[in-house]
Amino acid sequence: MKVFGGIALAVIALWALVRLLEPRLTFFPVRTLYADPAAVGVRFEEIAVTAADGVHLHGWYCLPPGGTAHRADVVFFHGNGGNVSHRLQKIRELGRLGLGVFIVDYRGYGRSAGSPGDAGVLRDAAAMFPAARVRAAAAGVPLGIYGESLGTLLAVRQAAAHPEAAFLILEGSFPGKKAVATRTPLFWPFLPLLGGALEMGPHAARVACPVLVLHARADEVIPLELGLAVHDRLTGSRLREWYEVPRGGHNDCFEADAGFFPRIGAFLAQALPRS
Repeated sequence: MKVFGGIALAVIALWALVRLLEPRLTFFPVRTLYADPAAVGVRFEEIAVTAADGVHLHGWYCLPPGGTAHRADVVFFHGNGGNVSHRLQKIRELGRLGLGVFIVDYRGYGRSAGSPGDAGVLRDAAAMFPAARVRAAAAGVPLGIYGESLGTLLAVRQAAAHPEAAFLILEGSFPGKKAVATRTPLFWPFLPLLGGALEMGPHAARVACPVLVLHARADEVIPLELGLAVHDRLTGSRLREWYEVPRGGHNDCFEADAGFFPRIGAFLAQALPRS
């Protein structure tokens, strides 16, 4: 009995250690904003969003350039590194396509309060979509969703929960943290101990809006086949498109490939209602 008790205590201790370290292996926040959208010529407003547990989040509502038709807004769920200021080039290019960009830092990132964790960022995402919907309604435009890397897990869940979403764009997507961990032998012994909050699960099949899945062919972080697996799970979408980005990797394909944003523009032409 003492042996079994010791084994049980060791397993519990290992589980506790894995759960303690998991956020540090998942989220890589940067607190300092190195610039704001004005630095790349984008008009913007500071915005504040409060999650259901009271955590205050900071972000920006960025407008298309003057002279560009405001076709839609998009709530942008960024990846697990940096903060909103590391997406300025992407914000600018989306604006040139006529998209207003509603982008907010998760807890622990940039000027947002708190510390990141799976359950916390899910609460953050759940608060962001309704706040973005208010802005889109005031502007008289539809609201879509953009997910980048880890943010694709949040984006899919929000698209499944909000059938009114006009479209969904996923960049560098994957079915969940466990799918990535299975490709890293170091994590194999700990797979049963990983939390299951950041998994697409059945949510992908519930997405009904038009979807564009973009993935770099040479993605060095998320293998191409994981992006394809996500695309294949989006069985409920009435328009489902795939773009294999021929140049660049996980973090720079939008800069390396001249066809990246034109491909998004072509998708929007199909997905958005014609005025």
